[in-house]
Amino acid sequence: MRIIIAKALNPVLEMVEYEIGEGSLEFKKNYEEKKIIGKGGFGLVYLFEHKLLKLPFAVKIFAPAFYEGGEKELERFFQEARMLFKLNHPSIIKVYDAGLIGSRPFIRMEYFEGLNLNEILIKYGRLTPAKALIAMKSIIEGMKYAHEEIGIIHRDLKPSNIMASPPKQFRIIDFGLGIFVENELHSRLTKTGESTVSGYYNAPELVENPKLIDKRSDIYSLGAIWFTLITGQPPAGTSILESIREIEGVSDLYIDCIIKCLANINMRTKNCELLLEEVNKL
Repeated sequence: MRIIIAKALNPVLEMVEYEIGEGSLEFKKNYEEKKIIGKGGFGLVYLFEHKLLKLPFAVKIFAPAFYEGGEKELERFFQEARMLFKLNHPSIIKVYDAGLIGSRPFIRMEYFEGLNLNEILIKYGRLTPAKALIAMKSIIEGMKYAHEEIGIIHRDLKPSNIMASPPKQFRIIDFGLGIFVENELHSRLTKTGESTVSGYYNAPELVENPKLIDKRSDIYSLGAIWFTLITGQPPAGTSILESIREIEGVSDLYIDCIIKCLANINMRTKNCELLLEEVNKL
């Protein structure tokens, strides 16, 4: 009974802290809250409008698990979050600011109006191989930049973390979790019912060891997203190859490119640079 009551009260208490906590009133002097536009990734994402500039921004306010460890943990969170400000690529959501509302850390980002790939699949169905290739090329270019130029591994790539808007615009979101998962935090997040990995789209080695930091795990996720875009279903079981071969207009090279992303880690395409080279041949 206590657990049930606690689960019911926690969201209420979090909202109270967000509304009246130290820093909240100061934030709201400049920004007007419009609505909640996203949930997950251990926090809520709000649409805010700057009152003077009349410009929209997305603001992610993180869950209590990110500050329950006290000042030292918060300090480390912001120290590592500095890397997010270095991400400057047309295929990655731009981060503008970070701070605290009450005790809760927030990140202010570019507001990108569109649908995520999961929403697109639900609304329009699977993509043609040609359209999926356009999307994947943009996404892989963004991840190549993050891996090679900045040194950030995402660790939570999935269709809902890729935003899309015509014409041919794509943005990778939610890099924040990939840089801040350690033993204690992982354990704490798991107890809240959240998972630091995303099942179908995470590499087997990451599911076994959620604290693993390896760019090849992102390669697997890219392959899993690609597979989902053209088949309508995430990869699972032993019918992966058969499922792709049933799709019209898919060449052997196209199939091979996806299969090598989904291979065992030692056989997998090693990095996004090599993957992009293969994609450019299709």
